[in-house]
Amino acid sequence: MQCHRVSLGWVSGQTLRLRVLSDGVLLEEGVALPELHQAMLEAAHQQKMLSWPLLQGADPTSAITMAHQTLSRVQGLSGLVTVPLAQDGVIMGTLTLERTTQVDSLRPISFGQQQAAKVFSNEDLAWLTRLAELMAPALSLRYRLEQPWYERGRGWVESLRLRLADPRERPLRWSVLAFFGIMSFGIGLPLPYQVTATARLEGAVQRVMSAPQDGYLREAHVHAGDVVKAGQVLAEMSDDELQSSLRARAAEAAQHENAFAEAFARGDRAQAVMAQSKLNEARAQMSLIEQQIARLKIVSPFDGVVIAGDLRQQLGAPVKRGDNLLTLAPGLDWRVVLDIDESDIASLSKGQMARLRLAAMPDQTIGLMLNRVTPVARSTPNGVRYEIEALPTGAGAGAKGLRPGLQGVARIDMPPRPLLWRAADRAWQWLSMQAWTFL
Repeated sequence: MQCHRVSLGWVSGQTLRLRVLSDGVLLEEGVALPELHQAMLEAAHQQKMLSWPLLQGADPTSAITMAHQTLSRVQGLSGLVTVPLAQDGVIMGTLTLERTTQVDSLRPISFGQQQAAKVFSNEDLAWLTRLAELMAPALSLRYRLEQPWYERGRGWVESLRLRLADPRERPLRWSVLAFFGIMSFGIGLPLPYQVTATARLEGAVQRVMSAPQDGYLREAHVHAGDVVKAGQVLAEMSDDELQSSLRARAAEAAQHENAFAEAFARGDRAQAVMAQSKLNEARAQMSLIEQQIARLKIVSPFDGVVIAGDLRQQLGAPVKRGDNLLTLAPGLDWRVVLDIDESDIASLSKGQMARLRLAAMPDQTIGLMLNRVTPVARSTPNGVRYEIEALPTGAGAGAKGLRPGLQGVARIDMPPRPLLWRAADRAWQWLSMQAWTFL
C-alpha cells in the first residue's frame, strides 16, 4: 500500500486505545498521537471507513472528517484512511493508514515511497475493506486469548452492551429482557413449596392375635383384608385334648360328689369334709379347662380389618403359645407413615399440614397433619430415609375404601420459597458437603 505509517487501535472497555504503530519511534516520541487517536475515534463512532482527501465525486456531507483533516494537516499527509474492524456488527478496533510526501530525518522514506505517495484510490479502499473483514476475526481472537479471564468477561459484557445499543438487534433485546424477567421472577417471587414423600396407610392401633397355648389350628374363618366385627370368631384351635381332660375331671367330680353324699348320710363328718374338698378341687380344674377351651376360639376385640395373616394354608399345623396368627387394625382409625429423605428432615416439624393421594384412589385427596417425627434413620437403596407419622384430617379421613397397606404420594406444605432457590437448594447442599469433605 506504500504507506508511511500504519496504526492499530483497539477497543478496551468503553474507550479506544492505540495499541500498535508500524513506527515504534513515533510511539516513543508521542508525535501527533492526540490527532491520530481522534481520527480513530471519528471512524469508530460513525462505524464507517473515512478517508482524506475525499475521492472525486464523493459527497462531503455523508460523513464527518474533521479529525482526519486535522491529522492530515498536522502531519502533512497526502492520503489518510481509517478502516473500522468489526465482528458481528460490533466495532473491535480501527486501522489507520497514512501516506506522506514529506522527508523527515526522524521518519525517512525511500525514493520509491515518495513517488508512490498519493491519495488513496477507490481500488485501494475496496482492497482495505476486504482486508479488514479478514483481519477483524483473527485480531479479535488473538486479543481475547492474550487477556486474563476477567478481561475476557468484561469484553463479552461490553460486546453485549454494544449489540444491545444497536437498533438492528431488536430480537437480542427482547431475549435479554425475557431472560432478566424470568430471573427476577425466579428470585423475587415466592411460590408455594412442597416436600414430596412416599406414604403408606396403617391402622392407628394394631392388635396382634397370638396362639393362647400349644396346639393345632383347626379352623380359620377370616384372612387378610376381611372386615370383622367385635366378638366375631376369627380362628379356632383344636380342643380335643382339653375336652378329654374336661370329661375326666367331670367324672372325678361326680365320684367325689357321690362320696360326699354317702359320708353325709352315714353321719361321717370327716369323710364328708374330705369328699367336699376333693369335689371343690375337681370343679376348679373343670373351670380352668373350660376357660382354656374358650380361649382356643380367637375372637376379634373390636370392629376392624385383618391386615396380616392368612391361616387357610396352615390348617392342622402345630402352633406354639405366643405365635402370631393374625393382625387387626380398627376400621376407622388410621395413621399415615411418610418416608422422608434425609436432606428434607431438618425442615419438617410436628403440626405441619400435608395432602395425600393414594394409588387406589388417585382422584381423592386426603388431608394430613404431621404428628410425630421418628428420630431413627434407616438405610434404603434410595438413600437414608426417616419415617414421619401423620394423622388424616378433614373429610378424607373417613373416606370409603381405605385399607391398611395402601400406598401413595404425600405433599407436605412448606413456607413459600423462590423458584430458583428450590432448583439450586439441592445442588448447594451437595456442593457444601463436597467442600467440607475435600477442602
